Amino acid sequence: MTKLSSFNLRPHHSLCIQFFVGKGYSSDFVQNMTNVIEYLNKENPLITLTGSCNDVLCSKCPNNKSQLCADNDKVASFDNACLKEYNLKIGDEIEWLALKDMAKSRIISQGKLSEVCKNCQWKCYDI
Repeated sequence: MTKLSSFNLRPHHSLCIQFFVGKGYSSDFVQNMTNVIEYLNKENPLITLTGSCNDVLCSKCPNNKSQLCADNDKVASFDNACLKEYNLKIGDEIEWLALKDMAKSRIISQGKLSEVCKNCQWKCYDI
C-alpha cells in the first residue's frame, strides 16, 4: 500500500480494527482490512474522520451501495458514540496512533464497548 496523503476513516472503525481477527464480509474485504491495519500501524498516517463510505475500509465492503452504507443508521450511531467519547467531530484530523489510543483508553478499557457497539454483528469476535 503506497503512502496516502489523505486517509479517511469512520470513527467506529478505530474499534473494529482493534478486534479484527481475519474474518469479514468477503476475501477482498479481509485482505483490504489486513493491508489497512498493517499500513496504519507502520506509517501512523494523519486520519480524517468521515461519516460516509468514502472510508478506506468501506471501499471493499459489500454494504457500500453507491457510497451509502446499507446499514447507515446503525453505523452512524456507532460513529456518533465514538465521536462523543473521543470529543471529536467529523472532519477532524488526527494521527492514527492517537486515535487508536483513544479507542483503547476511552472505550475499550472503560468497559464501554458493548454500549458503543450495541447491535454490531461483529461484536461476538471481540475479547
